[in-house]
Amino acid sequence: MSGTLDTLTVGIALGVSGGLAPGPLQALIVAETLGNGLRAGLAVAVVPVITDGPLVTAAGLAAARLPGWVLRYLGLAGSAVLAYMGLSLIREKDSVESARSEGAGSSLRRAILVNLLNPHPYVFWLTVGSSMMGSARSLPEMVAFPVGFFLGIVSTQAGIAVVVHRALSLTPAERVGGTRRLSGVLLLGAAAYLAYVSLREIAGG
Repeated sequence: MSGTLDTLTVGIALGVSGGLAPGPLQALIVAETLGNGLRAGLAVAVVPVITDGPLVTAAGLAAARLPGWVLRYLGLAGSAVLAYMGLSLIREKDSVESARSEGAGSSLRRAILVNLLNPHPYVFWLTVGSSMMGSARSLPEMVAFPVGFFLGIVSTQAGIAVVVHRALSLTPAERVGGTRRLSGVLLLGAAAYLAYVSLREIAGG
């Protein structure tokens, strides 16, 4: 039992760290909460549970054989998506009502696409994840790691959405458009960083 609890604790700690680390999904949580409300932000927060399922299965089977060039070009595709989303936020109208017209469903679809095109979950689950789950001495201990990770990352990202939503309630309506444009700039920054890392790895071979 102690081994299972230890593995669960490690999973939670890594999940919280992942939830707090700046990245495309975190920027999207901020943008969607500002534009579409708390429900949309919470929808984005649960995306890792949806997109990482196949990766958890692959890690459990120790299938860490994905070619490096796939991750590099996947990163370039992800940067293009982030850049498009960032430009859309920057160019959209200041109207709060128009910003909230898409709803949580559209936010969830957009977030799923972002996470599927982000190479970091692939790297994590096919390296750290497969190692942690492969060293488990029992099925409960193996399952404890992904359960702890998802508890940590989803609760942390949901907390981010709640904090942003409460801050929004204190923000004058005329400032919302500017705040969303700032979120768009953050997405463009994440796109540039992801493209830089991917191109550097491609050039390095």
